[in-house]
Amino acid sequence: MKILSAALLFVLATLSLPSFAEGALEVHQPWTRASAPGAPAAGFLKVINRTDSADILLDVSGRFAKRLELHQSLMVDGMMKMIHQRDGVAIPAGGELILEPGSYHLMFMGLAQPFVVGETYSVQLTFQQAGVIEVILPVLSAEPGSDMAH
Repeated sequence: MKILSAALLFVLATLSLPSFAEGALEVHQPWTRASAPGAPAAGFLKVINRTDSADILLDVSGRFAKRLELHQSLMVDGMMKMIHQRDGVAIPAGGELILEPGSYHLMFMGLAQPFVVGETYSVQLTFQQAGVIEVILPVLSAEPGSDMAH
């Protein structure tokens, strides 16, 4: 019952997350997990492209970690690998890009301090067409049963 309650609380919390927009490019439901001391953290969100042309999420930046990168989780030879997306990630015209656990995500390494539930962190997302969009990531508790360790 506790796991079900925690899962329901997590879902309700993500439904009430803020949205950010620049032109017809929108960022919805940004969030990150609480982290342990010395551990990396990951950020998640949804980008909706309401334009007639594709865009590319090129970079992520912020002041709370030594390195911020775009990653993709892929199963390779039976092992989960995290692959740095150096060339960015495409968002098709009229489409969306979902950054979620087990898929594309923002990776934060060398945190200045552990993320604590209730805090917020600012990131700047750089897009090829839309430019820079500042997004606030609230820190939520980790999903039950999840493991995002690198």
